[in-house]
Amino acid sequence: MTLRGRGILITNLGSPASPTPPAVKAYLEEFLMDPHVVTLPTPLRYLLVKAIARTRCHASAAAYAAIWTNSGGPLRDHAQQLAQKVRQATGLPVAVGMRYGEPSFAEAVNELREHCDDILVISAFPQYAKSTYASSVQCLQQVTHDISVHITAPYYADSAYIHAYRNLLAKHLASDVEHLLFSFHGIPEMHLRQTDESGAHCLRSKHCCDSAHPSHARCYRFQCLTTARLLGEGQAVPTSVSFQSRLGRAQWLQPYTVDRVKNLAQSGIKRLAVSCPAFISDNLETLFEIGHEARELFLDAGGERLDLIPCLNSSSAWVDRVVAWCRAPSESHVALTDA
Repeated sequence: MTLRGRGILITNLGSPASPTPPAVKAYLEEFLMDPHVVTLPTPLRYLLVKAIARTRCHASAAAYAAIWTNSGGPLRDHAQQLAQKVRQATGLPVAVGMRYGEPSFAEAVNELREHCDDILVISAFPQYAKSTYASSVQCLQQVTHDISVHITAPYYADSAYIHAYRNLLAKHLASDVEHLLFSFHGIPEMHLRQTDESGAHCLRSKHCCDSAHPSHARCYRFQCLTTARLLGEGQAVPTSVSFQSRLGRAQWLQPYTVDRVKNLAQSGIKRLAVSCPAFISDNLETLFEIGHEARELFLDAGGERLDLIPCLNSSSAWVDRVVAWCRAPSESHVALTDA
């Protein structure tokens, strides 16, 4: 197959320019002002975001400082490492673009536009959510003109993605671990209802994800549970699911990770492993929220050890999957206008 003319855009959510309060404040304001993230009318969203950014920037900056590397934020580091390996394997132009912060989607698209007339976007989000996948699609639609753009569809059940994550578990799951927790990034329950076009299925019953329904094509909870089920098959230890990173007072998907790790410790689990399959790259939510905060909660509640399973990052199985996507015809991906 001839690949001439194709460029690859490796995406992710983004991170602050530096682990300082001003940089974190600017990042939080850009992130939270996205109407896909905070679904309030613009004036109310503006006031709320300004208050959150002002009150959280110092604590968030300290958290970022705890995980920062000499070359910058780990999320950007992993994206660049993945891009380099994909570039070497395919010979194609590969750029990195972040939904928030730098390098931006617009910068990455302009870089690729000089070398190609077709762009394949590698989404950083295995599961569909309006605050991640849908927001990225809309932003990309705004910065891509006169060029063909396709994007990977949500790959929460993709066999190669599952295989790559199982490789991580096989490599990093210690033989004495007593329980494996799959912690997914949380979203407000309201977001789930908003993406349910039927308006009558998602969260309408306790077992709404157990029966087939068209809404599952955009149901974050169903897709997370599916990923966890596929990863849990064949594991030698019990598994469970939780949701992390709750913000504000609204009801978010439950059970919350902070509650789950405490309950597991209190139930007698001494050695716990946590995997975060909603993320392809380690970041603040994995390295600090799980690796520091959740670990401390677990130990304080009576646990002895919490092992954080790394994300896919630029592991060989994940690079192989991305390279295979790069070599697939455009028809195998979703046109940006249809995503």
